[in-house]
Amino acid sequence: MNRRFITVSLLTAVALFGSTSISHADAKSEYKASIEAWKSSTQAAKTSYKSAVTAYKAGKKSFATSKKVIMDKYKADAAALKARTAEAVAAATTEEAKAALRAAGKTELSALSAARDAAIAALGSIGTAPTKPVKQAKPVKPASNS
Repeated sequence: MNRRFITVSLLTAVALFGSTSISHADAKSEYKASIEAWKSSTQAAKTSYKSAVTAYKAGKKSFATSKKVIMDKYKADAAALKARTAEAVAAATTEEAKAALRAAGKTELSALSAARDAAIAALGSIGTAPTKPVKQAKPVKPASNS
């Protein structure tokens, strides 16, 4: 009976302490795996954000360059129109002819403005700036029972 009691006690102690270290090792390996998954997903989110920011900046720069070309052409055309209108008004002899030339100049200027606005609208929108990725919670380290 005494021998049986010692054997049962010994087996119980081994089972308790042995399973604790095994479960502790499982918890550690699960924690390491969750840390690696967290690192890779965080890195993927950062990489995705950086590429989105790069694409947004390139689109913004392209839009600004195209708009500048359109505006420069509009300014040159408007200046030429103003010079032509002033020359024609100076050459006109009657007040009615001068008024008609000024009205024609204003009409042509509004047509230039409409063409400019249509060209800018055809460029499309830049889009919205990308948002920073949401920080993911770091996995919690398992409590050690040693």
